[in-house]
Amino acid sequence: ESGKKMLRPEVVEKLECPSVGLATSWAIGRRSVPCESLAECQSLFKRQYWPFPKAKIGKSSSKAAKLREQGNAAYKQSPDDPAKALELYNQSIAMAEEGSADLGLGYANRSAVYFNRKLYRECLQNIELARRHNYPTEMRSKLADREQRVREQLKETGDGEGIRTNRSLEDGAKVLVEKPFVLVLEAELAYQRCDFCGATNEHNLRPCTGCTGVMYCSEECQEQSYQRYHQFECEIVDDLQLLFRGPKPTRMFHVVLRLFWHAVLLFLEDPEAFLRRVETPAELEQYRDPFALEPTDYVLHLLAIYKDREPNPEDSKDMTGRCVTQFMAILMYAIAVKENVSLWSRLQAVEGSEKLPHLLFRLVQRVAAMDHKMEGVTCFYPFTRRLRRSSTPNAKQSVDEQLQSVVVLTGPVAEGQELTIPDEE
Repeated sequence: ESGKKMLRPEVVEKLECPSVGLATSWAIGRRSVPCESLAECQSLFKRQYWPFPKAKIGKSSSKAAKLREQGNAAYKQSPDDPAKALELYNQSIAMAEEGSADLGLGYANRSAVYFNRKLYRECLQNIELARRHNYPTEMRSKLADREQRVREQLKETGDGEGIRTNRSLEDGAKVLVEKPFVLVLEAELAYQRCDFCGATNEHNLRPCTGCTGVMYCSEECQEQSYQRYHQFECEIVDDLQLLFRGPKPTRMFHVVLRLFWHAVLLFLEDPEAFLRRVETPAELEQYRDPFALEPTDYVLHLLAIYKDREPNPEDSKDMTGRCVTQFMAILMYAIAVKENVSLWSRLQAVEGSEKLPHLLFRLVQRVAAMDHKMEGVTCFYPFTRRLRRSSTPNAKQSVDEQLQSVVVLTGPVAEGQELTIPDEE
């Protein structure tokens, strides 16, 4: 019955935010009456509601070469402001096929920009990357010449081992400095910032070898990203961009999905123990205090502090919200899990995996715990989220350039007094 009143595919394709728009039409079609269970919602869901076919942009040497040429033109036009050129070079590097000369050429072009900007460490890194990634042999004398000039400059300036501060210092007692546990970049920043930590790193980024959608500032970030979530997202990066297209708050659902991947990892490690933890209130209670947890257990903390509750039948907003979250959970599971070939084959072989849609639904209900107010990025800060808000706060919270949540006291606080931050505007 719900399907008869769903938006037509050609309408969904044109929506600014297709996933939430589709979920809203589902709720309207049901007159804001939630399904009796998530299983009922899943049985009524039809893949054709989501009009976008599963797709993935593959690596392409021809596209990489074209992007590199565009980068050359952009740099020639604005040598004093190379940000656009570096972004185009990054797109070229991300698009280049592994083992191709285009990858080495992209790094070499980037090294030239860094040399002209006097960013000598970055220049040397990219010269080495160019050599390791099939930079044409007949052109290597150019790299050798550039490297020699860099090393001469380093001798003259004494540069090379300097200490850099990683954050600004402010007045007042700094009581909390927290990196985001999970973050999601806006799509337009994919070739400007690290997908794992959000750092710009002077545009000195390395690509994923399997997809064209993400880049990293270091090998460590690349490895951490793969271990935590990118092993699941690599083959569906383009599907996820469509799934979470829309106004910036829509990216909160992508943060939820990345938290869900942590749950999937815990499930695959020990299915029986994980399900016992999330389904037994007494066991879940042990995860309420994030200060006593390993980062891998933060997703359990989120499940522990927010209890399931039934919607109020007298509250139309509550009922509509339940409809929307049910549909969003099923849509996200269909696109990100069931159509994720490598993951789906792993899950089908594990007993208890049929309970994962409901776990995702529980996390989708916590979407408001994500912070989307920073420009260009949406994050989850497990410790900062524990602070209560007050009209008479004794602390203030901000986000610094490294995307760290910083909490500073605005007045004296006695021992045992609760820390509070201002009410949201």
